[in-house]
Amino acid sequence: MNRPHKPKPKIHLRSSISILMISLIIVLLTDSVFYYYTKRMLTSELETKLQLIADNVAISIKHSKTGEKYVENLIGQNLRTASLAAQYRLDPDIEKVTNEELTVLSKELMIDHITLMKRSGDDIIGYKSSEPKEINMSTKTWSRDWFQAFNQLLDTKETKVQSGQALPHYWSGPMNTSMTSPQFVDKWGYYYDGRTNYILDPYVHDTFFRDYQRETGVDAVINEMIHGYSNNGAKEIAVYNPPIFLKQQEQYKKEGYTWFTDREILFGSYTMKDNRDQEMVQAVMQSKQTKQLITTIDGKTYLKMFIPLQLDSPVVIGLTADYETVQQSIQQQQVNLLILIGSTALIAFILVILSIRFINRNREATAESIQEVYVDHIGSLFRSMKEQRHDFNNHVATIHSLVHLKEYTELDRYTTEIIGETTALNDIIQINVPALCAIVQSKVIQAVERKITFIHEVGNLNQINLGAVKATDLVRIISNLIDNAFDAVTISKKAEDKEVRLIGVLEGNLLTFKVINNGDPIPSDRLKSIFEPGFSTKQESGLHAGLGLSIVKKLVDKYNGTVQVSSSETETSFTISIVV
Repeated sequence: MNRPHKPKPKIHLRSSISILMISLIIVLLTDSVFYYYTKRMLTSELETKLQLIADNVAISIKHSKTGEKYVENLIGQNLRTASLAAQYRLDPDIEKVTNEELTVLSKELMIDHITLMKRSGDDIIGYKSSEPKEINMSTKTWSRDWFQAFNQLLDTKETKVQSGQALPHYWSGPMNTSMTSPQFVDKWGYYYDGRTNYILDPYVHDTFFRDYQRETGVDAVINEMIHGYSNNGAKEIAVYNPPIFLKQQEQYKKEGYTWFTDREILFGSYTMKDNRDQEMVQAVMQSKQTKQLITTIDGKTYLKMFIPLQLDSPVVIGLTADYETVQQSIQQQQVNLLILIGSTALIAFILVILSIRFINRNREATAESIQEVYVDHIGSLFRSMKEQRHDFNNHVATIHSLVHLKEYTELDRYTTEIIGETTALNDIIQINVPALCAIVQSKVIQAVERKITFIHEVGNLNQINLGAVKATDLVRIISNLIDNAFDAVTISKKAEDKEVRLIGVLEGNLLTFKVINNGDPIPSDRLKSIFEPGFSTKQESGLHAGLGLSIVKKLVDKYNGTVQVSSSETETSFTISIVV
């Protein structure tokens, strides 16, 4: 049969431009999403690094504090030893001790100064000293635990105050700025056991202790961290003293010197300032959570993080990092992304065009395949009609003879068979799927030839819309199920008429076909195996190779459909359901 020539599918310019525009939009959206995601990722990475630095600073501060406390206590113990040595050398009466004697003794004991303190009314004063500024020094206005500790010593009571170092007959105050010489930060020891009428007060400047801090203390660790993380980490680290930094407590100053314990920055440096720093420190102290801000200092962009930390009292760690490295990294990755997306978009555009060509050709080939099936079945139908038309004269002659011979019983049987064949040829199925119509018509003819009663009830398919590929697969599914049913009733040992029914219905978007036969039942132990390739319940008859049902199962699974089978003494049914 000659078929009209069909032109090859073409990709129109308008379609190509549409695809290109869609691709460009996708590129822009992808670039925007990538920019936002990359910015968040790099910022998060920087925040993570700063958090690690903060954790290291916190650990270092705690360890350094422990070490500093140990060193400070050693200094305190040495001052107690110096007190015992001085008591052994000095007269127990303060009036008999001279300042010059204290000067010589402090040099011998390798300490900076010695002061002798005694009660004077409601005060305790420095009465004799190797440091002239200590003489007549009043202590009753000293803050914190100092004056209370002095009174406990002079009352020969156990020293019980929150700060400092308490030993038998001895108390050493925490290192702090000197009241008489504020240019120094000193460590003092106070000893009184009742054998003198004064408190021995040897003390040393912080030279050794400050050297220790610079070499192994917190500031040394912070300096190492800043240089170690200079590329992508912190540019400056500061440990804020919240009460002083937030102006909640007034700094104590004397002669231009700020008290050691009242400094705003406990460790590190604070040169990269922002007017929102106090607000952020306040927020961290209240919420106990990390805060951050982005600021511009001297024309450069920085990320500042504020992290809470608990030492002897709550403090806040401030870390400042160069944020421009993040922006530069984002810009570089954007350029790389645009190159990558441009290349992939071009490749994708070419692949889309090739895919459209392939799909069009595939659809054309499938449509031609369906047409061939349809034409073949219609041709078979016409051949059968021509054969019956050719035999029509013979049938008329036979009927005439039977009437003439008055063989009415035989005439009834003969005419019934003719009517059955004629009905099969004239039964036009009203289905909106040509391929399905053709296959059912073909099976009607086969049923007549095999003396099988074939009943088909396919309706409500006017609105069905099948693609070409799905129509082809549907023909294969229905054909294999009907062939399987025909074979089943053909080899059945039942005496009753052989009957096969096809029921098809569309409910919503669910297409369901059921093929029922009244052949022999399928044993229950074989029901699970009937869809396996090569398995057949009719192998002994030689009518089946065991592939039909496996093909059905494979095609139904292709469209996420279901196949159900049930078998009893009266009938066996196969039901397939596919969403269309």
